[in-house]
Amino acid sequence: MQRYGWLVAAAATAVVMVLVAVVAGGSDAAPQSQPGDLPPVGHPVVVQEPGGGEPLSYGDTAAYDACGLLSTRTLGDLGVRIDPGSSFIDSHLDGDVPAEAAVPQGGLDSISNCRYTLMGGDEIGVTVQQTPFTTADKVDQTRSWPTQNNAVVLHDRGLEVSSYRDGSGWTTVIARSRLAVAITFELRKPLYGDRDQRQFVQDVTRAVVDAVVAGPSGPAVYRHTAPFAGVKSPCALLGSDTFQLAYPGGPSALVLEYNDAGFASVPQADGEVGLRTAASCVRSNVVPDGALGPQYRDIRLDMTVWDKPQWTVQENRTSCGGSAVTLGVTLGDGSSCLTDTGPSTWNLTFRTGRSLITLSTGGAAAGDRESVKRLLTPVAKAVLAHVG
Repeated sequence: MQRYGWLVAAAATAVVMVLVAVVAGGSDAAPQSQPGDLPPVGHPVVVQEPGGGEPLSYGDTAAYDACGLLSTRTLGDLGVRIDPGSSFIDSHLDGDVPAEAAVPQGGLDSISNCRYTLMGGDEIGVTVQQTPFTTADKVDQTRSWPTQNNAVVLHDRGLEVSSYRDGSGWTTVIARSRLAVAITFELRKPLYGDRDQRQFVQDVTRAVVDAVVAGPSGPAVYRHTAPFAGVKSPCALLGSDTFQLAYPGGPSALVLEYNDAGFASVPQADGEVGLRTAASCVRSNVVPDGALGPQYRDIRLDMTVWDKPQWTVQENRTSCGGSAVTLGVTLGDGSSCLTDTGPSTWNLTFRTGRSLITLSTGGAAAGDRESVKRLLTPVAKAVLAHVG
Protein backbone atom coordinates (compact mmCIF):
# COMPACT_ATOMS: atom_id res chain seq x y z
CA MET A 1 0.00 0.00 0.00
CA GLN A 2 1.08 3.59 -0.58
CA ARG A 3 2.05 5.48 2.55
CA TYR A 4 2.69 9.18 3.10
CA GLY A 5 2.95 11.57 6.00
CA TRP A 6 5.02 12.84 8.86
CA LEU A 7 3.42 10.23 11.13
CA VAL A 8 5.51 7.67 9.24
CA ALA A 9 8.58 9.92 9.25
CA ALA A 10 8.44 10.46 12.99
CA ALA A 11 7.74 6.81 13.73
CA ALA A 12 10.83 5.88 11.76
CA THR A 13 13.04 7.98 14.02
CA ALA A 14 11.54 6.86 17.32
CA VAL A 15 10.17 3.39 18.00
CA VAL A 16 6.95 3.39 20.00
CA MET A 17 6.46 0.59 22.49
CA VAL A 18 2.81 -0.34 22.88
CA LEU A 19 1.80 -1.88 26.18
CA VAL A 20 -0.39 -4.94 25.71
CA ALA A 21 -3.43 -4.64 27.93
CA VAL A 22 -4.49 -7.74 29.81
CA VAL A 23 -8.04 -6.47 29.46
CA ALA A 24 -8.03 -6.93 25.68
CA GLY A 25 -11.20 -8.55 24.47
CA GLY A 26 -11.28 -11.94 22.79
CA SER A 27 -9.15 -13.72 25.39
CA ASP A 28 -10.32 -17.06 26.77
CA ALA A 29 -8.57 -16.40 30.07
CA ALA A 30 -10.77 -15.79 33.10
CA PRO A 31 -10.86 -12.10 34.11
CA GLN A 32 -8.58 -11.30 37.04
CA SER A 33 -9.70 -9.00 39.82
CA GLN A 34 -7.83 -5.71 39.70
CA PRO A 35 -7.45 -2.92 42.24
CA GLY A 36 -9.11 0.42 41.66
CA ASP A 37 -12.13 1.55 39.74
CA LEU A 38 -11.66 -0.28 36.43
CA PRO A 39 -13.64 -0.17 33.22
CA PRO A 40 -15.34 -3.34 31.95
CA VAL A 41 -13.01 -5.98 30.57
CA GLY A 42 -12.04 -5.24 26.97
CA HIS A 43 -12.73 -1.51 27.09
CA PRO A 44 -10.05 1.15 26.54
CA VAL A 45 -9.16 3.56 29.35
CA VAL A 46 -8.61 6.44 26.91
CA VAL A 47 -11.61 8.07 25.26
CA GLN A 48 -11.37 10.10 22.06
CA GLU A 49 -13.59 13.17 22.03
CA PRO A 50 -14.37 15.66 19.24
CA GLY A 51 -12.21 18.78 19.33
CA GLY A 52 -15.03 21.05 18.27
CA GLY A 53 -14.69 24.80 17.97
CA GLU A 54 -13.03 26.66 15.15
CA PRO A 55 -10.51 24.78 12.98
CA LEU A 56 -6.85 25.65 13.19
CA SER A 57 -5.29 27.49 10.27
CA TYR A 58 -2.14 26.93 8.28
CA GLY A 59 -1.79 30.30 6.65
CA ASP A 60 -5.11 30.94 4.92
CA THR A 61 -6.02 27.23 4.93
CA ALA A 62 -8.43 25.87 7.52
CA ALA A 63 -6.91 22.53 8.47
CA TYR A 64 -8.82 19.26 8.50
CA ASP A 65 -8.09 16.88 11.38
CA ALA A 66 -7.69 13.25 10.30
CA CYS A 67 -9.10 11.78 13.52
CA GLY A 68 -11.97 14.25 13.30
CA LEU A 69 -12.81 12.99 9.81
CA LEU A 70 -12.99 9.40 11.06
CA SER A 71 -13.62 9.23 14.80
CA THR A 72 -13.86 6.27 17.14
CA ARG A 73 -17.55 7.14 17.54
CA THR A 74 -18.09 6.71 13.80
CA LEU A 75 -16.21 3.40 13.85
CA GLY A 76 -18.34 2.28 16.79
CA ASP A 77 -21.50 3.15 14.86
CA LEU A 78 -20.17 0.89 12.09
CA GLY A 79 -19.82 -1.97 14.58
CA VAL A 80 -16.05 -2.08 15.12
CA ARG A 81 -14.02 -1.42 18.28
CA ILE A 82 -10.56 -0.13 19.06
CA ASP A 83 -8.13 -2.79 20.33
CA PRO A 84 -7.33 -1.79 23.94
CA GLY A 85 -3.88 -3.32 23.47
CA SER A 86 -3.06 -0.72 20.80
CA SER A 87 -2.27 2.98 20.77
CA PHE A 88 -4.12 5.93 19.31
CA ILE A 89 -1.71 7.58 16.85
CA ASP A 90 -2.65 11.11 15.86
CA SER A 91 -0.63 13.86 14.16
CA HIS A 92 -2.10 17.32 13.69
CA LEU A 93 -1.69 21.03 14.26
CA ASP A 94 -2.36 22.26 17.78
CA GLY A 95 -2.06 25.96 17.00
CA ASP A 96 -2.53 28.40 14.15
CA VAL A 97 0.40 29.04 11.84
CA PRO A 98 0.58 32.60 10.41
CA ALA A 99 0.72 33.08 6.66
CA GLU A 100 4.35 34.20 6.64
CA ALA A 101 5.42 30.91 8.26
CA ALA A 102 3.03 28.60 6.38
CA VAL A 103 5.50 27.04 3.96
CA PRO A 104 5.58 23.53 2.44
CA GLN A 105 6.92 21.00 4.90
CA GLY A 106 9.00 18.81 2.62
CA GLY A 107 9.14 15.24 3.92
CA LEU A 108 6.33 16.03 6.40
CA ASP A 109 3.84 16.12 3.57
CA SER A 110 0.57 15.46 5.44
CA ILE A 111 -1.00 18.10 7.65
CA SER A 112 -2.74 15.41 9.73
CA ASN A 113 -2.66 11.63 10.14
CA CYS A 114 -4.70 9.22 12.23
CA ARG A 115 -4.26 5.49 12.71
CA TYR A 116 -6.46 2.97 14.52
CA THR A 117 -5.92 -0.69 15.34
CA LEU A 118 -9.20 -2.56 15.65
CA MET A 119 -10.05 -5.72 17.56
CA GLY A 120 -8.63 -8.63 15.59
CA GLY A 121 -5.64 -6.64 14.30
CA ASP A 122 -7.29 -4.72 11.45
CA GLU A 123 -5.87 -1.24 10.85
CA ILE A 124 -7.36 1.89 9.34
CA GLY A 125 -5.32 5.01 8.59
CA VAL A 126 -6.45 8.45 7.46
CA THR A 127 -4.04 10.94 5.87
CA VAL A 128 -4.88 14.56 5.03
CA GLN A 129 -2.85 16.56 2.53
CA GLN A 130 -3.59 20.27 2.08
CA THR A 131 -1.69 23.07 0.43
CA PRO A 132 0.39 25.00 1.33
CA PHE A 133 1.53 22.49 4.01
CA THR A 134 1.71 19.89 1.23
CA THR A 135 2.94 20.95 -2.19
CA ALA A 136 0.34 21.04 -4.96
CA ASP A 137 2.33 18.40 -6.85
CA LYS A 138 2.06 15.93 -3.97
CA VAL A 139 -1.67 16.58 -3.56
CA ASP A 140 -2.12 15.91 -7.27
CA GLN A 141 -0.03 12.73 -7.01
CA THR A 142 -2.41 11.38 -4.38
CA ARG A 143 -5.42 12.46 -6.44
CA SER A 144 -4.00 10.41 -9.33
CA TRP A 145 -3.77 7.11 -7.39
CA PRO A 146 -7.22 5.87 -8.52
CA THR A 147 -6.39 6.51 -12.20
CA GLN A 148 -3.06 4.74 -11.80
CA ASN A 149 -4.92 1.75 -10.35
CA ASN A 150 -7.64 1.76 -13.03
CA ALA A 151 -10.29 2.52 -10.40
CA VAL A 152 -13.62 4.19 -11.00
CA VAL A 153 -13.80 7.80 -9.77
CA LEU A 154 -17.20 9.06 -8.62
CA HIS A 155 -18.21 12.64 -7.88
CA ASP A 156 -20.04 13.62 -4.72
CA ARG A 157 -20.76 17.22 -3.69
CA GLY A 158 -17.68 18.60 -5.40
CA LEU A 159 -15.37 15.77 -4.32
CA GLU A 160 -13.65 13.06 -6.35
CA VAL A 161 -14.21 9.74 -4.53
CA SER A 162 -12.67 6.37 -5.35
CA SER A 163 -12.16 3.12 -3.42
CA TYR A 164 -10.18 0.22 -4.81
CA ARG A 165 -8.25 -2.91 -3.92
CA ASP A 166 -4.62 -2.12 -3.13
CA GLY A 167 -2.54 -5.25 -2.72
CA SER A 168 -3.97 -7.16 0.24
CA GLY A 169 -5.96 -4.16 1.46
CA TRP A 170 -8.09 -1.28 0.25
CA THR A 171 -7.45 2.40 -0.43
CA THR A 172 -9.91 5.28 -0.69
CA VAL A 173 -9.03 8.70 -2.10
CA ILE A 174 -11.30 11.70 -1.50
CA ALA A 175 -10.05 14.82 -3.25
CA ARG A 176 -10.61 18.23 -4.73
CA SER A 177 -8.35 21.13 -5.60
CA ARG A 178 -5.73 21.68 -2.84
CA LEU A 179 -7.00 18.71 -0.75
CA ALA A 180 -6.47 14.95 -0.78
CA VAL A 181 -7.68 12.57 1.92
CA ALA A 182 -6.41 8.99 1.71
CA ILE A 183 -7.88 6.16 3.78
CA THR A 184 -5.95 2.89 3.95
CA PHE A 185 -7.55 -0.33 5.14
CA GLU A 186 -5.74 -3.46 6.29
CA LEU A 187 -8.65 -5.84 6.80
CA ARG A 188 -8.31 -9.47 7.85
CA LYS A 189 -11.90 -10.57 8.31
CA PRO A 190 -14.35 -11.31 5.49
CA LEU A 191 -17.29 -9.80 7.36
CA TYR A 192 -17.84 -6.78 9.63
CA GLY A 193 -21.20 -7.39 11.21
CA ASP A 194 -23.42 -8.03 8.20
CA ARG A 195 -21.05 -6.15 5.84
CA ASP A 196 -18.46 -7.72 3.59
CA GLN A 197 -15.15 -5.86 3.17
CA ARG A 198 -16.32 -3.86 0.17
CA GLN A 199 -19.46 -2.65 1.93
CA PHE A 200 -17.51 -1.80 5.09
CA VAL A 201 -15.03 0.26 3.04
CA GLN A 202 -17.91 2.01 1.28
CA ASP A 203 -19.61 2.85 4.59
CA VAL A 204 -16.40 4.24 6.10
CA THR A 205 -15.81 6.23 2.91
CA ARG A 206 -19.33 7.68 3.00
CA ALA A 207 -18.82 8.80 6.61
CA VAL A 208 -15.53 10.54 5.77
CA VAL A 209 -17.01 12.20 2.67
CA ASP A 210 -19.81 13.58 4.86
CA ALA A 211 -17.24 14.89 7.34
CA VAL A 212 -15.18 16.56 4.59
CA VAL A 213 -18.29 18.24 3.22
CA ALA A 214 -19.24 19.42 6.73
CA GLY A 215 -15.92 21.29 6.90
CA PRO A 216 -12.84 21.41 9.18
CA SER A 217 -13.06 21.51 12.97
CA GLY A 218 -10.63 21.54 15.88
CA PRO A 219 -8.44 18.45 16.44
CA ALA A 220 -9.70 15.44 18.39
CA VAL A 221 -8.71 15.22 22.06
CA TYR A 222 -8.01 12.24 24.32
CA ARG A 223 -9.26 11.84 27.88
CA HIS A 224 -8.10 9.21 30.37
CA THR A 225 -10.74 7.45 32.46
CA ALA A 226 -10.42 5.62 35.79
CA PRO A 227 -8.01 4.57 37.16
CA PHE A 228 -6.03 7.19 35.19
CA ALA A 229 -8.56 10.01 35.31
CA GLY A 230 -6.98 13.45 35.39
CA VAL A 231 -3.87 12.53 33.40
CA LYS A 232 -3.01 15.45 31.12
CA SER A 233 -2.30 15.13 27.43
CA PRO A 234 1.43 14.76 26.75
CA CYS A 235 1.16 17.49 24.10
CA ALA A 236 -0.41 19.82 26.67
CA LEU A 237 2.53 19.16 29.00
CA LEU A 238 4.95 19.78 26.14
CA GLY A 239 3.19 22.91 24.89
CA SER A 240 4.45 25.31 22.29
CA ASP A 241 5.70 27.79 24.90
CA THR A 242 7.58 24.99 26.63
CA PHE A 243 9.19 23.91 23.35
CA GLN A 244 10.34 27.50 22.80
CA LEU A 245 12.43 27.35 25.96
CA ALA A 246 14.81 25.04 24.10
CA TYR A 247 14.25 26.19 20.53
CA PRO A 248 12.96 29.79 20.40
CA GLY A 249 11.70 31.48 17.28
CA GLY A 250 8.87 30.64 14.89
CA PRO A 251 5.78 28.50 15.43
CA SER A 252 6.03 25.00 16.90
CA ALA A 253 2.51 23.81 16.23
CA LEU A 254 3.18 20.35 14.77
CA VAL A 255 2.47 17.46 17.14
CA LEU A 256 2.46 13.69 16.90
CA GLU A 257 0.60 12.15 19.84
CA TYR A 258 0.43 8.55 21.05
CA ASN A 259 -1.92 7.30 23.75
CA ASP A 260 -2.14 3.68 24.84
CA ALA A 261 -5.79 2.74 24.57
CA GLY A 262 -5.57 0.30 27.47
CA PHE A 263 -3.31 -0.59 30.38
CA ALA A 264 -0.88 -3.27 31.53
CA SER A 265 -0.97 -5.18 34.81
CA VAL A 266 2.48 -5.33 36.41
CA PRO A 267 3.11 -7.50 39.52
CA GLN A 268 4.87 -5.60 42.31
CA ALA A 269 7.35 -6.86 44.91
CA ASP A 270 4.79 -6.67 47.72
CA GLY A 271 2.39 -8.98 45.90
CA GLU A 272 0.10 -6.22 44.68
CA VAL A 273 -0.56 -5.48 41.02
CA GLY A 274 0.24 -2.06 39.57
CA LEU A 275 -1.65 -0.74 36.56
CA ARG A 276 0.31 1.16 33.94
CA THR A 277 -0.44 3.07 30.75
CA ALA A 278 1.69 5.26 28.50
CA ALA A 279 1.47 8.34 26.31
CA SER A 280 3.91 10.32 24.16
CA CYS A 281 4.17 13.56 22.23
CA VAL A 282 6.64 14.69 19.58
CA ARG A 283 6.49 18.44 18.98
CA SER A 284 8.35 20.09 16.11
CA ASN A 285 8.77 23.50 14.57
CA VAL A 286 7.41 24.83 11.28
CA VAL A 287 10.35 25.56 9.01
CA PRO A 288 11.07 25.45 5.27
CA ASP A 289 11.33 21.84 4.03
CA GLY A 290 10.14 20.49 7.40
CA ALA A 291 12.12 17.51 8.72
CA LEU A 292 14.34 17.62 5.64
CA GLY A 293 15.46 21.19 6.35
CA PRO A 294 18.48 22.31 8.42
CA GLN A 295 16.34 24.39 10.81
CA TYR A 296 14.09 21.49 11.86
CA ARG A 297 14.00 20.73 15.60
CA ASP A 298 11.87 18.40 17.69
CA ILE A 299 11.38 17.39 21.31
CA ARG A 300 9.78 14.15 22.43
CA LEU A 301 8.04 13.54 25.75
CA ASP A 302 7.37 9.94 26.84
CA MET A 303 5.50 9.22 30.03
CA THR A 304 4.43 6.06 31.81
CA VAL A 305 1.56 6.59 34.21
CA TRP A 306 0.62 4.31 37.11
CA ASP A 307 -2.60 4.02 39.06
CA LYS A 308 -0.68 4.71 42.31
CA PRO A 309 2.34 6.99 42.88
CA GLN A 310 4.34 4.35 44.77
CA TRP A 311 4.71 2.21 41.65
CA THR A 312 6.85 4.91 40.01
CA VAL A 313 9.56 4.68 42.68
CA GLN A 314 11.15 1.43 41.52
CA GLU A 315 10.87 2.37 37.85
CA ASN A 316 12.59 5.68 38.64
CA ARG A 317 15.41 3.90 40.48
CA THR A 318 15.89 1.50 37.58
CA SER A 319 15.86 4.25 34.96
CA CYS A 320 18.34 6.41 36.88
CA GLY A 321 20.57 3.54 38.03
CA GLY A 322 23.46 1.77 36.34
CA SER A 323 25.25 3.94 33.80
CA ALA A 324 22.83 6.86 34.14
CA VAL A 325 24.37 10.23 34.98
CA THR A 326 22.83 12.23 37.83
CA LEU A 327 21.41 15.47 36.48
CA GLY A 328 22.52 17.57 39.45
CA VAL A 329 19.26 19.52 39.37
CA THR A 330 16.24 18.74 41.55
CA LEU A 331 13.23 17.86 39.44
CA GLY A 332 9.95 16.35 40.61
CA ASP A 333 9.61 13.77 43.36
CA GLY A 334 12.60 11.47 42.87
CA SER A 335 15.85 11.01 41.00
CA SER A 336 16.52 12.96 37.82
CA CYS A 337 19.17 11.78 35.42
CA LEU A 338 20.61 11.65 31.93
CA THR A 339 20.63 8.28 30.20
CA ASP A 340 22.37 7.22 27.00
CA THR A 341 19.96 5.05 25.03
CA GLY A 342 22.30 4.96 22.02
CA PRO A 343 23.40 5.33 19.42
CA SER A 344 24.44 8.81 20.57
CA THR A 345 21.08 9.66 22.09
CA TRP A 346 20.90 11.20 25.56
CA ASN A 347 17.58 11.51 27.40
CA LEU A 348 16.49 13.38 30.54
CA THR A 349 14.33 11.37 32.96
CA PHE A 350 12.47 12.39 36.14
CA ARG A 351 9.51 11.37 38.29
CA THR A 352 6.45 13.33 39.34
CA GLY A 353 3.39 11.96 41.12
CA ARG A 354 2.12 8.90 39.26
CA SER A 355 4.27 9.53 36.19
CA LEU A 356 7.80 8.83 35.02
CA ILE A 357 8.69 11.27 32.24
CA THR A 358 11.51 11.11 29.71
CA LEU A 359 12.46 13.99 27.41
CA SER A 360 14.63 13.69 24.31
CA THR A 361 15.53 15.76 21.28
CA GLY A 362 16.79 15.01 17.80
CA GLY A 363 19.62 16.22 15.63
CA ALA A 364 23.25 16.72 16.60
CA ALA A 365 22.34 17.92 20.10
CA ALA A 366 20.98 14.48 21.01
CA GLY A 367 24.47 12.99 21.08
CA ASP A 368 25.97 15.56 23.41
CA ARG A 369 25.14 15.09 27.08
CA GLU A 370 25.78 18.67 28.14
CA SER A 371 23.71 20.05 25.25
CA VAL A 372 20.80 17.80 26.21
CA LYS A 373 21.07 18.97 29.83
CA ARG A 374 21.19 22.64 28.79
CA LEU A 375 18.29 22.39 26.35
CA LEU A 376 15.94 20.08 28.21
CA THR A 377 16.32 21.08 31.88
CA PRO A 378 14.22 24.27 31.40
CA VAL A 379 11.72 22.19 29.41
CA ALA A 380 11.48 19.67 32.26
CA LYS A 381 10.81 22.44 34.79
CA ALA A 382 8.02 23.82 32.61
CA VAL A 383 6.52 20.34 32.17
CA LEU A 384 6.44 19.95 35.96
CA ALA A 385 4.62 23.27 36.26
CA HIS A 386 2.00 22.06 33.76
CA VAL A 387 1.49 18.72 35.54
CA GLY A 388 0.00 20.73 38.42
